[in-house]
Amino acid sequence: MAKRLQIDDSPAQVKKFLRDLDVEKGEYVLEIAGKPLVGVVPPWQVEKLAQRQEEVLALLGESWNRNRAVEEEEIKRVVSETIDEVRREKTPHRP
Repeated sequence: MAKRLQIDDSPAQVKKFLRDLDVEKGEYVLEIAGKPLVGVVPPWQVEKLAQRQEEVLALLGESWNRNRAVEEEEIKRVVSETIDEVRREKTPHRP
């Protein structure tokens, strides 16, 4: 859970916060007047997010290439059938 910190527009307060910041020990959300302004996370989280984004885009690209010859109506039908099947599996059976 991110720590929420209230700051005002005081440059001195912002500088002190940045000096005291230890992002390796947590995540922070800076707020002004109770409104979130910015999130601060450890650098490794930013790198991990970028890596995951690249992986998802690669998967989407592969899927696009495998299915680009399939008609749109066929894709809609298969997706709809799959959703219905999952809903049936997740819905408790009544005796």
